Amino acid sequence: MARRRKKRDSSLPLKFPTTYENKGYAKDTFAKYLVLYPAASIRFHSALLVCFMLNVFVLIPVLGNPYQTLYAYILIPPLAAMNLWALALILQPRRLQLNYVLFRGSFGVTAALSFMITNLKFAYGMLGLVSPWYGILSFVFCFIGFFCYAKAHIQKLKSPPESRKNQSSRRNGYSTASMISAAAGLGCLAANLSLGFATQQMVAVVLMCVYTLLTFVLFHFIMDLHRYYWLNKCRHLRG
Repeated sequence: MARRRKKRDSSLPLKFPTTYENKGYAKDTFAKYLVLYPAASIRFHSALLVCFMLNVFVLIPVLGNPYQTLYAYILIPPLAAMNLWALALILQPRRLQLNYVLFRGSFGVTAALSFMITNLKFAYGMLGLVSPWYGILSFVFCFIGFFCYAKAHIQKLKSPPESRKNQSSRRNGYSTASMISAAAGLGCLAANLSLGFATQQMVAVVLMCVYTLLTFVLFHFIMDLHRYYWLNKCRHLRG
């Protein structure tokens, strides 16, 4: 009986908390924003995000030459935690459907920081930079970029659902995102090809450009922490 009651409760419409009214979010837009990801896709996407994005793009450069123990100590523990979390989602996707939203946000934070730290290894370990200003400015510009992205993302929640005219611009946005992803892939390919004929410094510069681009793409995942916050609040209201 208890299980049946839980299922009925989960099917009820969302009840927005009182703090929602003070934010100025459009009700229809906000309701669509708080839709959970389908459980059928959780296994594939959680495995793809961790096994491909994190393990491949972080472990290989961290454990590769020139190997430096400091970067391994910093990056391997969060990678191990994300792998265990992804394994739990793969085993029980329906039970952890809400938790998957938190996972995506945590993945965005972990991956963005990991890519930035890997970038520091390229700069200081391969290019031989000495000044700390590159590392400081990298984090400053990343924070500014995320602030601007988050502000624009939240602003969209305050506008009504898009009309058909705006849907075309949205498709253009999706195509732009696809072009960015493709550019990142081409950058990786160019870096691998350059290993045969380029100097170590040139390879480092190409990889730094690719990882910087990937860091800004990850802002989309980080914003799922905002979505999880409101989903969790609405869940408590439904009981």
